[in-house]
Amino acid sequence: MTLTLTRLIAASLITLPVAAFAADYMAADTNQDGMLSLEEVQAILPEVTTDTFMAVDADGDGLINADELAVAQTEGLMPEADS
Repeated sequence: MTLTLTRLIAASLITLPVAAFAADYMAADTNQDGMLSLEEVQAILPEVTTDTFMAVDADGDGLINADELAVAQTEGLMPEADS
């Protein structure tokens, strides 16, 4: 089911202008806890929905950690960070 949900979300993001949105995840972490909340992500990527965020948040703690972000970027759920 998780794989199906991931594929569904990935398919829904095809229209996401990933190339146009180079995210600065470090700057988005406003409280500097090393993780990203939904609000922090939406501040730089407003098109990220709650469903997408929940799919990326593999451990369900309400925050995206570095490992979850890396997986989401590999799977195309989140754009790559600015270099």
